Amino acid sequence: MNNIILPKRHSLEDAQKIVAKLKKYPFDYFHQLFRDGKLPTFGEIEGDTLGRTLVWDPKVGWLPKMGWAFIGDNPFSRWEGKRFITPFTEAKKGKGINLFRNRFFPQRNRLETSIENSLFDQKPCLIITYPYFPSKLYGLRDELRKIDNGVFLGQGYQGYSIDKGYSLRSYFVLCSLTS
Repeated sequence: MNNIILPKRHSLEDAQKIVAKLKKYPFDYFHQLFRDGKLPTFGEIEGDTLGRTLVWDPKVGWLPKMGWAFIGDNPFSRWEGKRFITPFTEAKKGKGINLFRNRFFPQRNRLETSIENSLFDQKPCLIITYPYFPSKLYGLRDELRKIDNGVFLGQGYQGYSIDKGYSLRSYFVLCSLTS
């Protein structure tokens, strides 16, 4: 008889407790946690997640923070997480979408997922890119690793000139939710 181990999912209340616990740590704390994380599988992250920004790099100026406040962290449109819709593998990109607490546009900002090496330590991670920001002037890239069952630590990167590369701006967390 085979034992099937189902991926861990959290209630909304439990996910909020995980976020509150992680928000207590400084930016540098998350470097080793990310380094020690594992590549998530689609089965572990499939569906809806609760997401929150944990901490910004202290060196980041006010402009990126203001941009994020305008786009994803204001009373009219608060970022709530991501939904992972189609599987990803080393040879295949997956699809997803960002979730917002907004009556009129609760789902927007499509995303693509792939498995690639991290800019941070050159080890495999789940890469999240945004097809509407691949320009030469501005780009977004997230890198994600599993740090606990149903808990994923992300690094948010911004690039103002793709030719010059991306800069690590923040850490965020995603928790897989029960249906």
